[in-house]
Amino acid sequence: MNCFSKYHPDMGTGQCLNCGWDNGKPQPHGALPYETEIASRYVVGRVRAANGEGFTYCALDRTTQKVVALREFFPRAIAGRDELGAVVPSPDHARTFRQYSQDFLELSKSVSRLREVTVVESVLDIVEENGTVYTVYADEGTVSLRRYVRDSGGRLTWNETSRLFTPVITALSLINSLGVSHLALSPETLRVDREGNMVITGFHINAVHRAGSLLNLELHPGCAAIEQYSAKAACGEVSDVYALGACMLFCISGQLPGEATKRLHDQRLMISKDALKTVPPFAVTAIANALQIKQADRTGSFETFRTELNSAPALVDEVEETDAIRRLPPVSRDLPRRRFYMPPVMWLIVSCAATLIVLFVIASSWLGDQGMSFGDLGEIFDSSAAETPVDVPDMVGQSYTQWENRTKSGEFNFKLNVKSKEYNDTVEEGYIIDQTPEKGETVEPGGTVSVTVSQGKAIRPLPEYEGLSFAELQGRLRDEGFAPAKEDVYSTEVELGYVIGYKDHEPGDEVDYGETITVIVSAGPEVE
Repeated sequence: MNCFSKYHPDMGTGQCLNCGWDNGKPQPHGALPYETEIASRYVVGRVRAANGEGFTYCALDRTTQKVVALREFFPRAIAGRDELGAVVPSPDHARTFRQYSQDFLELSKSVSRLREVTVVESVLDIVEENGTVYTVYADEGTVSLRRYVRDSGGRLTWNETSRLFTPVITALSLINSLGVSHLALSPETLRVDREGNMVITGFHINAVHRAGSLLNLELHPGCAAIEQYSAKAACGEVSDVYALGACMLFCISGQLPGEATKRLHDQRLMISKDALKTVPPFAVTAIANALQIKQADRTGSFETFRTELNSAPALVDEVEETDAIRRLPPVSRDLPRRRFYMPPVMWLIVSCAATLIVLFVIASSWLGDQGMSFGDLGEIFDSSAAETPVDVPDMVGQSYTQWENRTKSGEFNFKLNVKSKEYNDTVEEGYIIDQTPEKGETVEPGGTVSVTVSQGKAIRPLPEYEGLSFAELQGRLRDEGFAPAKEDVYSTEVELGYVIGYKDHEPGDEVDYGETITVIVSAGPEVE
């Protein structure tokens, strides 16, 4: 009921040997029962998520035999479910139910039109049944942006952040041009796929994400704009700009801004000096503009936001002008001639440089005590003036995967090369044993640092198995570097799918890394 591996009807309530999900675990109150069929095509599995709009289920598409996400419109605050599974509005809220149901249907249709936009979760089908609406989304196997940042060391470089968000900004501009506002962008609804690209998920009707509706309110603190806390204020593209700015801040600093209601009296964004140094000054200003509390002061569109993120402020006047954080006026195109002559190109370069310096001072003041000083600004300009050798950091005893991600993202301007892999009794598997050049030495920009990576201990003890299912023991064996194999044996004493023992080994036996370990697993009582 989670992964639908080897699913067949009436297969019972055992534990899944593929993913470990307990099929005997009950559904949340009000949810559709396991194996309910929608449109004679989709088999309902476990509830994956729920909010004021309804339930999202894991489901099996019988036609394609693929797992999908099935979203059911079931606003439990104003509706119930009858004995046949149909959603029935309460008598006092029938009209509101019809309106919200229509909003859900129109939202699903709008998102389905974006199927060719790869950064938006794909709508595969829309079904009207059981007195309500179901939307079928593709299940591509992604991780949340929050987890992606955590696994990348707690924050991302500006290059990586820009790479992730640039196509998302384009998509959100298109989405809002269709009259659809997301209102729930967050490190949970922005997800990263297997190829390392961002995907926008979590589309729900607006009534769920703003105060004043009859549905249970769901806001993401730190990402929700101030107008979403009001029943009267208008919400729209400007609200999504705020949320996306908050998510970008989360990526470069490792933390979201404070909740909007608490930032009314102190709008400062606390960013460490080290993090701030890696972000272009005009990008810092763009994010600050997007996170203004008052709508009138905030960047009003994704087109403007994209321009500010990628252009020096002197060029932003080509897009709509926003009255955000003390932005300087654009450079005049009619350059003055004084007693000495300077070519127009030089005037533009000098003006841009002056603009950047002043913006750094403004941003430093606005960002609080951890902002940057003139000295810091000088260091950045000095370091960018020439290609200086890169100081090699100490990587010994640290995760190779994390360092590989940091170099690929551009945080360090050198490449990693695995010189060799060795067994080691003291250094954990996947961690670096030694490096060349060593810590404190330098390498040319774009050069190579060679490392030796540990394969862990050459001989390892077999883990205990008592009370474990094969799926659980299989994971432990793989984590220890063994290759698990399975042998089914009928048993009246050990539950189906649970481990009886090792074949030819006992727990604690010292075994070579990579060796195949055969596990004897109960097939349940033999059927006569």
